[in-house]
Amino acid sequence: MHLENERLKIEVQPPGTFYSGARFDWTGLISQVTLDGTVQYCVPERLEEGEGTGGHGFCNEFGLDQPVGYEETAPGQRFPKIGTGLLKKEADTAYDIFHPYEVVPASMKVIKEDDAVIFEVSQESPGGYAYHLTKTVRLEGTRLIQAYTLLNTGQKPLQTNEYSHNFIGMNDTLYNGSYELTIPGLESLDVVVGELSQQGETVTWPVTPTDDVYAGLTLGTGVRDRTYHWDLYHRGLKAGVRDLSPFTPSKMALWGRAHVACPEVFIDLRIEPGERASWERVYEFYREEAE
Repeated sequence: MHLENERLKIEVQPPGTFYSGARFDWTGLISQVTLDGTVQYCVPERLEEGEGTGGHGFCNEFGLDQPVGYEETAPGQRFPKIGTGLLKKEADTAYDIFHPYEVVPASMKVIKEDDAVIFEVSQESPGGYAYHLTKTVRLEGTRLIQAYTLLNTGQKPLQTNEYSHNFIGMNDTLYNGSYELTIPGLESLDVVVGELSQQGETVTWPVTPTDDVYAGLTLGTGVRDRTYHWDLYHRGLKAGVRDLSPFTPSKMALWGRAHVACPEVFIDLRIEPGERASWERVYEFYREEAE
């Protein structure tokens, strides 16, 4: 499926086809974004066949470190992964995003309209958790908008978080001094693995990574007044993408490899039975010649 206007074209994948793993939300996965027919943004998590967890382009995940009901689920029983299905807990060990849990897919419906794709997901779990997720993907000019509504239809609160992994590599160019990532309110960069440089609110890649890169980001209190969360720009292409999502992040992080960088913006969620939460993720794609 695709959505297209005079500037932007996005490829939207049907649930369970392009991706059918246990980690990411199956709905609203954006496998490619093309701006003005010249700049493409989406790349896979790993280039090596069989490596990684299958992430690609703009794909989100619920419960990276707050999986709903996992701790109280006994080995051999199933817990819900929002937007994915019921996952089988095989042992009394910590939740592992890299483990290929057996998945019973949630009930999913896709509605294709002229200017949007709407995904409806419903799931009940043996542990009393249940939800209905609605995700709408649409275009507005050079902006990609993903609107979420998560309704708690179960008997217990939904305590989790959500983020988009954003596997970005513009025109398949490797990460080096041509890329810069601006994060308004950035105070410090805690580099766990790899090499990154910080100058004020700007992060750069001094060398092309030879393995994983990961850093935690500390934001200042003034971040609430900023107009965007991050801006990834390629000097050679004179093109970039900004995250304009209208919520205050609970935390941010940065992952990458030679071919990909993933600025990650998290939102914390606690939804009582019968209540709902709504939020949007907004991405603006741009080229200097076209602005």
